[in-house]
Amino acid sequence: MAKKVIIVGIEFNNRSTRGGPYKVGLTQEWIEYRMNVFMKYTMNSLKKQTNQQFTALIRYASVTEELIQKTLEKHEPLPDNIRFVPEEQYIEAQKELAGDAKWLYLVRLDCDDTYKKTLIQQLHEWKPKEGTRALVNQLGYIYDSLRHRISPVKKTSPPFYTWIYKSVDYFNGKRYKIKGGHPAVVKHKHEILTSKGRRNYLVVVHQRNTLNQRLLKRKNFISNRKRVDAILKKFI
Repeated sequence: MAKKVIIVGIEFNNRSTRGGPYKVGLTQEWIEYRMNVFMKYTMNSLKKQTNQQFTALIRYASVTEELIQKTLEKHEPLPDNIRFVPEEQYIEAQKELAGDAKWLYLVRLDCDDTYKKTLIQQLHEWKPKEGTRALVNQLGYIYDSLRHRISPVKKTSPPFYTWIYKSVDYFNGKRYKIKGGHPAVVKHKHEILTSKGRRNYLVVVHQRNTLNQRLLKRKNFISNRKRVDAILKKFI
């Protein structure tokens, strides 16, 4: 019996059917643009993980099935451990992957961001204390892809974390509650995964992720091309 199974959960446009600002994710233009960003950054980060013992499940709205599949056909075939799944099949896909494993590690990642290439290996090696619910990455970078510059960042509870569940509990419906989103993750018993100065995540600011444009107001950007390229190489 496997001791743990690591699943990277990525939302693509699965919230689009809720309407409001999310509905733009139902359009061909949005899907094609975001897929290009995903392939360039997130996909490369996943493919270059030094340990490939994980599966990434990318959730999409089933009403965009045809658009998703046609867009995927324009890119290189997906590796076996990276799968696009309709929202309605997400839990079943997790259950299939978990098998008889005792522990389920659920890694959160956005579809336009990346993790350091050694993240999955670090998760396999990590030995959490009893009762730990979350492994939190506090140190990372912000990458301004439009100007090719980068800035180190530290956040107490950013959206780069891993939940740890007993598989049997998770598939019986147990969920850790986080009122207000990712800032509340550290209210649960957690451990900081970014030990010894390890910067594990890279937020990619691109033309259309408007919520992250405010990050470009930071003043400590590194613009030297060689230094920026050297940092990016650790992620993509």
